[in-house]
Amino acid sequence: MNAVIYVSKSGNTKKLANAIAKGAGVKAQSAANAVNLTQAEILFIGGSIYCGRISGVLRKFLQNLDQKQAAKVVVFGTSASGKSIRAEVTSILEPKGIPVAEESFHCKGSFLCVNLGRPNADDLAQAEDFAKRTGKGGL
Repeated sequence: MNAVIYVSKSGNTKKLANAIAKGAGVKAQSAANAVNLTQAEILFIGGSIYCGRISGVLRKFLQNLDQKQAAKVVVFGTSASGKSIRAEVTSILEPKGIPVAEESFHCKGSFLCVNLGRPNADDLAQAEDFAKRTGKGGL
């Protein structure tokens, strides 16, 4: 079974999380409300960079995650700047023995007047397709 956990302050990553969840055949859960996470073959983790770092809610979730809950993590996210959360997620999880896939999904997200309308329908379709490929052993 796969799982999708995300943090979204503006709603951009939530849209992406729902598309990823649709492709993975599961329901997306906010990291703030994620409870009883059982062993996920692939755990999709989504977020964005806020003031140069991942959110505190996502950081806490990752710090409490253990190997029994995730065989492998795949990162996704949005940002206005184009920065990905993958490096920071990897720095928290790999020392705990939780592998993070090299391949991730990232698209632009709207913020103020930058990247208006993103993620758009094409971004969401690509995210869904990415999750389908990934969930079938595509990584």
